[in-house]
Amino acid sequence: MKPIVARALEALAAMMLSLFAGSLLTLLLLPLWRWIEATTGIESIGHSGPAGWCYLATSGVLLTCWALVRVRRIRRDEGH
Repeated sequence: MKPIVARALEALAAMMLSLFAGSLLTLLLLPLWRWIEATTGIESIGHSGPAGWCYLATSGVLLTCWALVRVRRIRRDEGH
């Protein structure tokens, strides 16, 4: 498989995994979201759970961590 295709598939898998793991982690972080709402006044918890931005933030952090690790690994493999 061509390296660009393999990297694209890996990135797609990482995005899908970060959405699933991010959703689970967002629910586990309910005390954090309540604290953020109480401290800053930013709407974080609604009647049906965490706000949408909480899910996006958590998934974004996970995806960013994956990307940083991946870039570091690519640079190491290329000898930079």
